Amino acid sequence: MALETLDLSSNFSAVAGVFKDEAFLEFLSQNANIDYVEPNQIFKVDAVLPNAVIRKQASNWGLSRIHQHEKTSASDAGYPVDLNAGAGIDVYVLDTGVFADHVDFGGRAKVSANLIRGEEDVDVGGHGTHVSAKIIGLEYGVAKSAQVHAVKILNKSGEGSTSTLLKGLEHVLKNAKPGKAIVNLSLSGPKSKMVNEVLNQLVLGKNVPVFASAGNSGVDACRFSPSSNPNVFSVGAADSEDNVPGYSDVGNCVSIYAPGSNIMSAYVGSKDASRAMDGTSMASPHVAGIAANLMSKRTYGSAKELYDAIRAAGTKNVLTFSQHRNFSENINLLAFNPVE
Repeated sequence: MALETLDLSSNFSAVAGVFKDEAFLEFLSQNANIDYVEPNQIFKVDAVLPNAVIRKQASNWGLSRIHQHEKTSASDAGYPVDLNAGAGIDVYVLDTGVFADHVDFGGRAKVSANLIRGEEDVDVGGHGTHVSAKIIGLEYGVAKSAQVHAVKILNKSGEGSTSTLLKGLEHVLKNAKPGKAIVNLSLSGPKSKMVNEVLNQLVLGKNVPVFASAGNSGVDACRFSPSSNPNVFSVGAADSEDNVPGYSDVGNCVSIYAPGSNIMSAYVGSKDASRAMDGTSMASPHVAGIAANLMSKRTYGSAKELYDAIRAAGTKNVLTFSQHRNFSENINLLAFNPVE
């Protein structure tokens, strides 16, 4: 019986393994030295893949939209660029890895850890590269001077286990610099007490803000992790017409919305490859980029203080939720990047 021990902090450790005997599982559950037992579940990316790789100049409607409170008629309108945005900020992207040689990164992306057995360090799925470039890319990104530290916790199909996610968070806990680092989780899975507790340690205990995709099930985001965690800044998707698409999870666990449909960013296959993708996976990195921009300009005493600043800057009451009428109250707030 192979066991993996995760020492996440001085007062939180976990053991992962395969236990086929239900009686033994019941014994563990009743053991006074064990707080609780939960399944090692599957977490997946929140993205929809198109059919082909596109090699042409990007359509940056999302970047344009987060730089205007009043939407212009041109989806590709220009936007103000701060080439120093995100300087000195490390963004830990827990995903399928990163293709660090892509020209859009300009040498500011690296593999920090690979926790997927049997896969090489480089991103072979593309999702992590797409997400990372949306945060820091020279062409596609929001915070064009931030650095990405890729932690590979999802395989090329965009799937990973609870235990691998926990090991990725453990890596961040041990390496991130409080006040100079953020985390992006463009993934979702079943609601997990263990994942939420470790996220609390990262956000509250180490002051590392976490940004996560709300989920692509078109239901209440409070049903999933990490979006259910109140200390995580969960991001839903909007399209170019300021509609919340049917795939985006909603409800009061969603902190803000950001461009998520038809989002072009860097991809794998060549050093200049690009691809359009849909999903709340694409929305979260827009907001992570905004966070990196803000953190490079001033110091925030807590993650909550940063979250409040992002909310305060957001564009209010421009979103349409016509496809979502039967869930908890929706927060009508679209992300905005204040460029000074």
